[in-house]
Amino acid sequence: MPRPRVSLLVGNPTARSGKAAAAIEAAMTGLQTARLQPEFFSTLPEGATVAALAQRLEKGDVARVIYLGGDGTFAETAKGIILAREQYGVDAPMGMLPMGTANDQGRSFGVHSGVKALGANIKVIATGIEQWLDVGKVEAFDPAGELLLRDLWFDSWGLGLSAQILAKRNREREFVKRIPVVRQIYRDKLVYIRAGLSSYLKNVFKSLIGRARFAAEIRIDDRTLRFDGVNDIVVKGTLLYGGDWIFAPDGKPDDGKFEVIIVKNNADWGAAAIGAHKRNPVTRDDLAVLGLPQREIPSGRVVEIRVTRPEGMPPLQAQIDGEEFIPADHYRIENLYHYLRILVPEDAHWV
Repeated sequence: MPRPRVSLLVGNPTARSGKAAAAIEAAMTGLQTARLQPEFFSTLPEGATVAALAQRLEKGDVARVIYLGGDGTFAETAKGIILAREQYGVDAPMGMLPMGTANDQGRSFGVHSGVKALGANIKVIATGIEQWLDVGKVEAFDPAGELLLRDLWFDSWGLGLSAQILAKRNREREFVKRIPVVRQIYRDKLVYIRAGLSSYLKNVFKSLIGRARFAAEIRIDDRTLRFDGVNDIVVKGTLLYGGDWIFAPDGKPDDGKFEVIIVKNNADWGAAAIGAHKRNPVTRDDLAVLGLPQREIPSGRVVEIRVTRPEGMPPLQAQIDGEEFIPADHYRIENLYHYLRILVPEDAHWV
């Protein structure tokens, strides 16, 4: 068999109001200059990308698969690689050309996003240094214990306030797209910040009357934690969250465990926001002086979450990798150890 040589670039030329097409063209030129034999593979609508990508990889001539885009393109590309390995026994590492706003996956390893970073990121891909990434499998169950949905995720899973913010961001982003002038200035991080402030302030008000919090039983491997009231749960695989926060500095993306961030109330959110910023100069002693609690971040291979909502509270928002996930009161998350190979800088560290 000839040695696989093709670099398959996966992207959506219609994304970002057509701006992605120019980025794809620049990436193809850069990959060709680096003698990586690029071939473009366009994403498909209605979830068809994963199966089609796996079928393309079955030929066995692809040396590396490269995604260009945001979290959604990352996930579709990674799932296509995994499906090709499981169905056809063909495996390839994944390179990253991120274009997203937060870019938690890439920045956790030192990969910047945007068109200006294409040259540096293509050099990383050409160098060919690989690292394992643990993958999350999440299952949602109905009250009778029947499986509602199963999916894979690669960065984070969340339930509660953070997922609510993401859902609100998505609604506003779609609304903004329909306004010609506003969509040029009110997008990406501005939409996210607006959604975050709106959801947070609404959550503060609800907390005053006890309606924003829910009870949770969280089993992490053989340890069970019970809480009368929390307003957010995040399970993390990579280091960065939201582009700027590091909740578990000792966490590794390839250690077979996920970190579980449990936010109990607004004071807890304050401690998280201040103490977990990636460039935070505040020490644990400083937090103690401010009366903010020191955080414990448990971790494990299997995380099972059951929530009990107060009467009148609607189903809680959930998310995987920044995309909305099915609401439920019972989830099971499993760490799939060393399930995806990614191409990273020689000195891989957060940026």
